[in-house]
Amino acid sequence: MSRLRRALSRLAGRRSRPTSPSTPELARVERELAELRSELDELRTETRRAAELYDLVFERLRGDEAVR
Repeated sequence: MSRLRRALSRLAGRRSRPTSPSTPELARVERELAELRSELDELRTETRRAAELYDLVFERLRGDEAVR
């Protein structure tokens, strides 16, 4: 979760975009955007995996109660 907060903090700290960004600045922003997208994809994967594990634990708990 801290990566998401850092990413949001970086975005919030930005000034408004200049009317005509220079090529190096545009390239830097595009790299940062690609990084943020990658981090977001990673967080989505981790969240999905956590949900799967949560479901497995509760299925197991329900199975244990049926045996009793």
